[in-house]
Amino acid sequence: MNPYALALFTHFLGLIALFVGYGLEWTASSLLRRSTTSHQARSWLRIYRLSLPISGPGLLVLIISGGYMATITGSMRQGWMSASLLAIVLALGIGFVFILPRIRPIRAALPEADVTLPHATLTRIQDPMLVTLIRVRFLLALGIVFLMTAKPQALSSSLFLLLGAVVVGLLCAATSWTTRPTAEP
Repeated sequence: MNPYALALFTHFLGLIALFVGYGLEWTASSLLRRSTTSHQARSWLRIYRLSLPISGPGLLVLIISGGYMATITGSMRQGWMSASLLAIVLALGIGFVFILPRIRPIRAALPEADVTLPHATLTRIQDPMLVTLIRVRFLLALGIVFLMTAKPQALSSSLFLLLGAVVVGLLCAATSWTTRPTAEP
């Protein structure tokens, strides 16, 4: 097996880990919004917490193996690669600057006992911005996968495609802005 094939396989493994982690975030954020008790909210936050040790190393493996393959193939200067790197930085920013600061206060606001959530905590849990950020980041990552598959040469085309992915992410979160979740039976 040559080093490039090994790097490509490793890249796919990182991709799977990233999307498993992001999928757990998507699921946990959707179900967290329906929580009415502190026990339910804690359960979904545990699923969310599980996503980080999966998606984080997956992203690191993607960056290292992708950088290696781009160096070998000489694609570091192509438009899709620059746009992908910019989107990776944006996705990291969304996670560290916007998502994590919303999760921490939710976790801190949960009462110790299994009780009905207070109104202020319920408002934080049902905040549509958290769902929106998670969906936008997921679709942005999917947009990067599309760029790496299609490999458009022009930076402008690549950025336009990533903008389309962000718009689709916003559309996927649109229902969270118009409806409040109902408790599950």
